[in-house]
Amino acid sequence: MSSVILNSNANSAMVNTLTASQSLVNPQVYSTEPIYPPHAVTYSANDPSNGNQPVRSNSTVFMLNKYGIISQILLTYKKSFTNGTAGALTLGAVQNDFFNVVEKVELLSSSRVVSTLTKVDLMSQFSNLPTNKMAVIAQNLLEPKTVGAIAAGATSSEVPFTCPLVFGFMKDINTQLNASFLEPLSIRCTWGKDWNQSTNFAAGVVGNVSSPQLSVRYKNYQEDANAKIISENFANPQLNMLSTRFYDENRESILSTAGATTLDNTIEVELKNTECVQDFYVVLLRSDPNTAAGASPTAASDILDPVPQPIKSLNFTGSGQEIVNLTAPQLAYSRLDSDGFSVGQDASVAANGFTNVLKFQTGVYHNNVLSNTISLREINNPRIKLTFDINATANLQRYYAYVVEDSSAIYSITSATGALQSSLAN
Repeated sequence: MSSVILNSNANSAMVNTLTASQSLVNPQVYSTEPIYPPHAVTYSANDPSNGNQPVRSNSTVFMLNKYGIISQILLTYKKSFTNGTAGALTLGAVQNDFFNVVEKVELLSSSRVVSTLTKVDLMSQFSNLPTNKMAVIAQNLLEPKTVGAIAAGATSSEVPFTCPLVFGFMKDINTQLNASFLEPLSIRCTWGKDWNQSTNFAAGVVGNVSSPQLSVRYKNYQEDANAKIISENFANPQLNMLSTRFYDENRESILSTAGATTLDNTIEVELKNTECVQDFYVVLLRSDPNTAAGASPTAASDILDPVPQPIKSLNFTGSGQEIVNLTAPQLAYSRLDSDGFSVGQDASVAANGFTNVLKFQTGVYHNNVLSNTISLREINNPRIKLTFDINATANLQRYYAYVVEDSSAIYSITSATGALQSSLAN
């Protein structure tokens, strides 16, 4: 039977064309996959350099040790609740409470901001993860956590939360930052203002955030391998690296009518960015209906519900042409993988609302290969309009539309000083 198949293949023009190709590889010929030099892996705990007690709307700074190549950064903090009411309450952190606690995280090199992750950037990142990766984040960061029945005037036990900070550099082993060579690196975490949100919210309930810490995973190579890295990367005056960074457009909002359901509401966001964008994310947030207390929420005073709201459709126009006009079910297939299918999340992690974050990607990415971008610099009056429904609530609500752009950026490292900075993004 084998001879029949082989003879048939030998007479096939298709098979003969393929076997004559330089791409032909016989898998039975033994060869090893690429082997990386042996290296040590260590985790270092970094405490804040400006005090261990976070303050609402203020920043905490962590100085990173010059230990080696950074491959992972974990931000951990603890939260507890104080019951200032007259009776006992069962308290706990709400779904996605992390976005009430943390406003943004910045990576700095010698006090210069190199890359930023805002809370909507992190929502966009998480929405793009398959279920197996999202499950870890949901369990350790996003799911509601009950701390139990707390007597009047008492404070609950502390619950830990841990968030992975994945800046563009850390998506590819080839661009991970060598902290031992670079100018001093630091992480600056800016805290939010809505810590008091609780699963049983009441006036007098106070949220307490404490013990922030970074756990940084370092890689260290043997001396000969490390010398090879330094000599080859920095033989020229500077090393240029292609990576990514997030850019957030100015948010736009509309105010709902108390007690009314309105269909097909729209918000339009004008895109001011001029960079080369790989992926567009659209996030719809609303003021928290449980805390507005009947007052008209404003951009300065309202407390946001940290769970993204559903969007019905997205329309992207520029230079007088329609680029994208798709409904949410169609956009669910826009997270296109290299096999032709799209990445998604199942119902086990759906409570976080990240399936409501819409994405439009410009290419198909496989093994960190950049396949396409859109240069907004060359598009006149680019705009993204989203359509959504407002469900009736007793209180007035304000809906906010965020457009997050994951843009390509070239970073340069000066060989003589180890200075890291963005050098080109459009």
